[in-house]
Amino acid sequence: MWKFLAATALPILISLLAVRARGADDYTAFVYAGCSQARYDAGTQYAADVDAVLSTLTDTAASTPYANYTPPSGAATGLVGLYQCRSDLPAAVCGVCVKASASKLSSLCNSAAGGAVQLRACFVRYGNDSFLGKPDNTVLFKKCGGESGDAGVAALRDAALGALQAASSPAADGSYRAGAAGYVQAMSQCVGDLGAKACTDCVSVAASQLKAGCGDASAGEVYLGKCYARFWSNAGTGTGGGGATPGGGNVIGGGNAGPIGDGGNAGAGSGYGYGFVPRPYGDVQGNHTTPCHHWRLLALLRSFLPLARRRIFSC
Repeated sequence: MWKFLAATALPILISLLAVRARGADDYTAFVYAGCSQARYDAGTQYAADVDAVLSTLTDTAASTPYANYTPPSGAATGLVGLYQCRSDLPAAVCGVCVKASASKLSSLCNSAAGGAVQLRACFVRYGNDSFLGKPDNTVLFKKCGGESGDAGVAALRDAALGALQAASSPAADGSYRAGAAGYVQAMSQCVGDLGAKACTDCVSVAASQLKAGCGDASAGEVYLGKCYARFWSNAGTGTGGGGATPGGGNVIGGGNAGPIGDGGNAGAGSGYGYGFVPRPYGDVQGNHTTPCHHWRLLALLRSFLPLARRRIFSC
């Protein structure tokens, strides 16, 4: 996967392989995206600022796991952008992930006044809705793996997630945290604009969601507005067949959209179509392919702008 690395960069390659083995992740795999209903016109200052924000974030990502940027005219437009990478990963991974995220935003949220995309290793968001520095513990996306068949996995999961809640790390790095209990591992990541307490509060909500919702599942993940948490078992059982569930709240607006790249069209109804195809746990951890029709997902856009809509997309 990392063929672009030069042979002379052996230490970096070893590091990449090590962290990939821990999380078994495709770092640029699509998780979710959202676009505001409000739009901007081509050729305006806002359009130029969106391009500048995404370009600047992309250029910065290879040197730091978190950054936010306000363009010179941001005081007038209110536009700001940020990205957050998993701060345990090498800078090269962050750069690749943010570049992929910016590209997806440009295509999925073309002319949208605000947008966000979450890939496996990074999160990118821009908009003029004053989101910078504000806590957001709303559940956007949650997924649990298949039942493990191990009655002890839940207790180990709870202990590993509890370690995340008790851990601390520099808020400037987005407070990446890791925990483990027996053969279960867990990790969490906050967005770097949160303070230490707000990050801990967010991780606590995420951990509670996984404890309450994933039963004896061998793996699970939940994404909130400003943080996410994951856990997985290394016992080697039950990695496939889990289902995704929407975050809380009501669905507003009509119409379904097919997966990006599959020729799906937005159905009738208000709002602007966007969609995603996540990789199920069996796909990233056990090379087991789950048929697309087993997955129904909710892409939530809650607070980019007052008139933002929520849309359901399915395979």
